[in-house]
Amino acid sequence: MKRLVVFILICCFAALTDVQAKKQGKQEASYNIIYIGNSITAGALHADREKTAPPVITTEIVASKINKRKFDVAGFRNCGRSGATTVDFLPSMNRDFKRVEKSIADFKANEQPNTKYLFSIMLGTNDSASVGPTGAPVSNEDYKKNLLTIISRLRELCPGATFVLQRPIWYSPNTYNGARYLVAGLNRMTDYITVLVELANENSDVYLGDCESYDLFKHEYKKLMFAEAGNAGTFYLHPNEDGAVELSKNWAKAIVSTIKASQR
Repeated sequence: MKRLVVFILICCFAALTDVQAKKQGKQEASYNIIYIGNSITAGALHADREKTAPPVITTEIVASKINKRKFDVAGFRNCGRSGATTVDFLPSMNRDFKRVEKSIADFKANEQPNTKYLFSIMLGTNDSASVGPTGAPVSNEDYKKNLLTIISRLRELCPGATFVLQRPIWYSPNTYNGARYLVAGLNRMTDYITVLVELANENSDVYLGDCESYDLFKHEYKKLMFAEAGNAGTFYLHPNEDGAVELSKNWAKAIVSTIKASQR
């Protein structure tokens, strides 16, 4: 009889331990999201970019989609800067990457257990220009090499991080402001998608993000983008506030999908 009681107690203890282990495995993960990009990410031309820039709206949507699950969003940083290229964000250039490093340092200063990092990256618009931005025009080969260099350094700073590569959105083929883009630039940028697909296929921590917005803005540019005066007539490059909402929806969908996929 005593042996039976002991056996039952051992089984109960083992079952309890197993349940606790499973619960620990399902603890919530908090994500810090850092957005890397150019003027589109920064919310250029918006009346109040602190409220309407894509990273702000995207984070709100992501939080609403995952807070009731086993994940949440701890915080975010918008590291977009007007005119930035992948060259500007190279760590060795000591330019835009410094703001990314500061954002990481700020997060880590108050980091909680089970914190993860997700980087949403949309660069390429300025890389594609024929004249003007740093390093432009950037070839497919250099575009890929630059993105890999940026990602590699971020892996060192944030082990286990996840990367979402958002496709650069369409701009009008007469775009020519302080930099010259035009048809050659648009064609160059359109082809960058092949690089993003390659990076996602070749790296387990890199995911292809939003690819829907390119066509959306191509067809709805008068409604969703600012009309800007340029050297080759009125051009369309930057999403307006309504456009930022639509872009954010697609970014958020890609990020939520990535979070779910990365946890499988």
